[in-house]
Amino acid sequence: MSFEIIILAAIAIFVLTRLFSVLGKEKGAPPPALRDRDQQRQRPQPVHVVPDPDQDDDDLASGLEKIARMQPDFSQREFLAGAKSAYEMIVKAFADGDRGMLQSLLTRDVYEDYDRAIKAREESGQEPLELMRLKEATIETGELTGSMAEITVLFGAELSDGERIVSTRELWTFERDLKDRDPNWRLSDVSAA
Repeated sequence: MSFEIIILAAIAIFVLTRLFSVLGKEKGAPPPALRDRDQQRQRPQPVHVVPDPDQDDDDLASGLEKIARMQPDFSQREFLAGAKSAYEMIVKAFADGDRGMLQSLLTRDVYEDYDRAIKAREESGQEPLELMRLKEATIETGELTGSMAEITVLFGAELSDGERIVSTRELWTFERDLKDRDPNWRLSDVSAA
């Protein structure tokens, strides 16, 4: 009788082990071999950086990282969406000669350049270029100097004077003092890409 109990106990242990291995699996989970391989692929590889004793951690961070550290709610996606809107508003305000709108979106130096260009256009009777299509917008660089943040965006667009379409690629730099309560970024520089 003790021999039968040992055999029944062994069968029970075998059945319970098999049942646990089947019931313990996640529904729809890949087999362990595939799961382990996927985890190995997704596991980030360590990068060994030999720190320069003359540099602190802040020097090693990119400008965008520094901006995000100083302003934790900063989002590159939201910034880029706002930059696209600002681009469209500035190009339209420039075409319309809307100096009030431009003053709210540009730094003083850039506004003065735009104001001179509007006056020259009005005196010559030249048709303004209007935005037909914004083809691309990508963040190129970010910098933080003290509390002043600067982010440069590459814009590619098609503009038209009513007769011809002109393609343009420009680097627009937006700036903002992160300690300022005003959340708006202002255009501080424009250059050809």
